[in-house]
Amino acid sequence: MRRTPLRRLGLVLLAATIAITGFSTPAHADPDTGTIAGHITSNGQPVANAQVTAYGDGSYGYGYTDETGGYQIADLAPGSYVVQFQATGHPDQYAHGASTWDTATPIPVTAGTVSTVDEALLPIGTISGRLVDASGNGVTAQVSALNEDGTAAWTYTVDGNYALGVLAGRYQIEFILEGGDSQWAHGARDGSTAAYFDVAVGQTVTVNDTLLPIGTVTGHITNADGGPAAGVSVDLMSLDGLSGASGYTDADGAYRIEGVFVDQWRLRLRRESGLEQWYPNVWQESAAGTVAVTAGGVRTVDQQLLPTGAMSGHFTATGGAGLADVQVSLQYADGENINMWTYTAADGGYSFPELPVAQYVVRFDDYQSVDQWARGKTTFAAADRVTVTAGQTAVVDDTKLATGELRVIAKNAFTGATINEFSVQVGMRYEYTENGVLTVADLRAGDYTMEAYTQGYSSATVPVTVTGGDTTTITVSLTPQAKLVTKVVDKATGAPLAGVCVIGMLPSNPVMPDGCGQPTGPDGKVTLFTDPGKVQLFAFPSQAPGYGAQWLGANGGTGLQGQARDFTMTAGQTVTAPTIRMDKAGTITGKVTTKTGGIEFGSVRVLDESFNVGGGLGAAEIAADGRYTIDFLGPYQWPLLFKAKDHAPQWSGGTGNRYISERVTVTAGQTTTYDYKMTRGNLITVKIPGDLGNGFVVVENATTGDISGAGWTEQDFAHGATFRVLGPQTVKIRWIGEGDWQWYGGADRAHATIVSVPAGGNTVFVLS
Repeated sequence: MRRTPLRRLGLVLLAATIAITGFSTPAHADPDTGTIAGHITSNGQPVANAQVTAYGDGSYGYGYTDETGGYQIADLAPGSYVVQFQATGHPDQYAHGASTWDTATPIPVTAGTVSTVDEALLPIGTISGRLVDASGNGVTAQVSALNEDGTAAWTYTVDGNYALGVLAGRYQIEFILEGGDSQWAHGARDGSTAAYFDVAVGQTVTVNDTLLPIGTVTGHITNADGGPAAGVSVDLMSLDGLSGASGYTDADGAYRIEGVFVDQWRLRLRRESGLEQWYPNVWQESAAGTVAVTAGGVRTVDQQLLPTGAMSGHFTATGGAGLADVQVSLQYADGENINMWTYTAADGGYSFPELPVAQYVVRFDDYQSVDQWARGKTTFAAADRVTVTAGQTAVVDDTKLATGELRVIAKNAFTGATINEFSVQVGMRYEYTENGVLTVADLRAGDYTMEAYTQGYSSATVPVTVTGGDTTTITVSLTPQAKLVTKVVDKATGAPLAGVCVIGMLPSNPVMPDGCGQPTGPDGKVTLFTDPGKVQLFAFPSQAPGYGAQWLGANGGTGLQGQARDFTMTAGQTVTAPTIRMDKAGTITGKVTTKTGGIEFGSVRVLDESFNVGGGLGAAEIAADGRYTIDFLGPYQWPLLFKAKDHAPQWSGGTGNRYISERVTVTAGQTTTYDYKMTRGNLITVKIPGDLGNGFVVVENATTGDISGAGWTEQDFAHGATFRVLGPQTVKIRWIGEGDWQWYGGADRAHATIVSVPAGGNTVFVLS
């Protein structure tokens, strides 16, 4: 089920009171602590046997109501508390009359006083029903009613019958079986395709369901020596990586998992150490086979734990003293991740007591002065390959590489004046100064690419070499950015408009930021700092509800980038843009479907965000039922971008090119409906021969600069990254590993090679 930001339910909150009173502290109470006490009622009647819990910062307490509905929680450290009420037949509630933690009223507690918190339980409706199997027998399950805020209420049934008290609202019903897997009413495998049920106060809604076809997986797990393997977690995983039913082996190594839905599953064994292997007896999920479960069938899967070795060692300073709290992480020698790490102890020692038999590289780092691979190497490619054999312990000791000091001075490239406030990134270090000289102490010796940046200047990237035991001083020149000044007003009244985020967009690569650092003030004015070149202005009402976003066009607002006005910016100069006149917003709503079932983790936008940045500015979430609403667009024509898990990014009309997409017309104060059916797109694999590093590969539309698809190299760049792109379209390819972004066929986006993605089928691109 999709989750949206927590918000209040639209209910009438019953009266609740709080008073801080100077009651005398009971003789047995600690005068340094306080008390929360009060009464709970429902429809004016006392509620007995309800649990009341107070959560504070470092303090916690709870109590139960008596027959009068009264309770008391004593010995609470002074501070602010969230008070939770849990009563049989009612959903969890928080003071005062709040349905979520985030909307709860903080309750102050003072030493020697009693904070009185009386609470009236919110009015509820009821969801009841029965879960049965194909023969009509009741099914044991945990039953949860979930709304957009998360779990609203839950209960446990052994005979399939259940009843849940819920606040008025819209709910989905989840049945969690004994094996841990879930079914959703009616007959759905996940929340994206589940039904919704509207419940009013005082209403009872009946939701019955029949268990989907299930089978059983059973077997024995043995150790590498053939003896029974007890305490092993046996987990069934769907082919898309989601957890299914699970169980544990007993003293004889036997397991039995009932309530497994009919499907193809991967079977994972997890030892007590956390080490995982997959059926049929392989270490890596990418090599795993599948287990077919049939209705009423019993599938026997016996497995033997693969032999393991171990690794240990010490990480020390040059003089031999152990270095504590250094992270030690492992990676397979071919670049595939194993997700194993630990930290050095006080003597610098570390150990991995159980590891797959394989070759590894070992990394040491503390995000400050330690940044290396064993033994004494500075890159993954140069790192030693360490072999772990069955029953043996590989010893990997290493010594911290020499460090030096980097001293950075920044100057204005035009005037030569010292810049007092600036930041640098060098290696894994991020440092900041306010006095004109920035010192990066204890930095691993070696070659780096350093970036210097500060507000009002273009960032600069320069090579630096740090020498062990020495200080390297470098002066970096930063070029003043151009300034663009504009004002935003209400188009109808001409009044200044605060809270509008004005974004300077690069015409070749327009992306939404992860937030708005400086919206317009009360006077509607804003100053932007931009690098030299052409920019376009996009105005987004981040804190101005009711107004519509726009590109600043030659004759006012527009929804099309192609009609946006260009501004040529020169370093150190100021450009005053025309006043941006904001129209009132209209709304686009609709339903997003897909040829493959429900939508997961989907959003609708008019512009994408920077890769791997997030923030959600300008994104409308696709709900679990596929519905979306965008209420922040100006009255113009707009292209819409649809994104969802396991689908290629795609624009309205079914294209990967925003410029030729279908446009949706928005009218101020009115609602336009636009439904869209997503296609999954082509599976493409991008390989970079000889590159054993890991990282991301990004494909951009060659015309618009929009991201058309992206993926992570599960093993390494040589084996490639596989992801979905909607064809046909022409694209450019970039990737990033340990260093900076690299472009296929050129030094940057402008000079990169154009590649064609066909209309259909799977394609492998080998970049040479």
